[in-house]
Amino acid sequence: MFKRNKLLEMLERDEIPLGMQCFTGHPSLIEVMGLTGFDFVMLDCEHSGNDVRAMEGSVRAAQLAGLAAYVRVPDRADETGIRRALEAGAEGVFLPMIRSAADVKLAAKHAFFPPMGERGICPATRAAGYAFRNFDQYTAWNNAEIALVPMIEHPDAVENIDEICALDEVRIIVFGAGDLAYAMGEGTQMMKSPRVQEAYRVVLSAAQRHGVAVVGGPVLDPLPATCRKSLEDGVRIFCLGLDTLAFRRFCEQTVAALNLGVDGTSFKRAPAPESAFPG
Repeated sequence: MFKRNKLLEMLERDEIPLGMQCFTGHPSLIEVMGLTGFDFVMLDCEHSGNDVRAMEGSVRAAQLAGLAAYVRVPDRADETGIRRALEAGAEGVFLPMIRSAADVKLAAKHAFFPPMGERGICPATRAAGYAFRNFDQYTAWNNAEIALVPMIEHPDAVENIDEICALDEVRIIVFGAGDLAYAMGEGTQMMKSPRVQEAYRVVLSAAQRHGVAVVGGPVLDPLPATCRKSLEDGVRIFCLGLDTLAFRRFCEQTVAALNLGVDGTSFKRAPAPESAFPG
C-alpha cells in the first residue's frame, strides 16, 4: 500500500531526479510536468496563495501524474503546515529559512510519529488511506520514508551546516542562492556573488562529508552546460524552473516574436500596456 519515497529510491540507484517549483498548484500544469519527464514537484505554500484544501488536490494531481509531491511549508517551524502537508500525502516537506540543527529537530517533532517525534495520529486522512486498519503500517512508513528538506538560505545555516547535515533526519538539503544573497547584502547577485559562491562550496563540501544530497541547479535558465556544471559541483537533485516565471518568459518570447515579424511591414502593433506590477 505504501510506496518507497521516490527521490530517496532514485538517489540509491544513482539516478538524477528533476523537479520544478509550482506556485499555481494547477492540476493541468502539474500533469504537463509528469508528461514531459519531471520526477517531482515542489508545491509552494510559503510565497503563493495555495491553501490547505487546494494543496491536497495538487498533491493528488502530482501523484496521478507519476510525480513525487513535496510541499514547501510557510515556515520552518510551522507545525500545522507540516502536519497537513504530510496528511495530504506529500512525500516530504521543504523547510524554509532553516538556521540550525535545532530548527530541523523541531520540524522533525511535528513530522514524525512517536517515538521519533510527537505528531498526533489521525486515520481520517488521505495519506493514511482514510482507515485505521493499516495505521501502524502508515506510521512506520512515515517515519522511515518522509524526507525533511532544510533550505540553506541564511548565513546562520551556512555557519551551522555541519551540524545540520549530521542529523539522521536530514538526507536532502536545498541551497537557496536567492535568499542567501539578500541575507548577505548581495541583492540579486545570487551565484554571481563571490560570497555566495564560497557559501555554496562550504555547503556542498559538508553535504558530501555526511552523505546528504543537495538540491540545486540553474533554476532560472537551465542549459546543458550549466546543468553539467552543477552536476560536477555535486548537485544530485535538480529543481529547475517555476511555473509562473516560465509562463511569463513564454509570453515575453511570443510577444517579441510577433513584434519582430510585424516590424518593417505596413501593419502596427499596439504598445504594451502599462502595468502596476514591476518587471
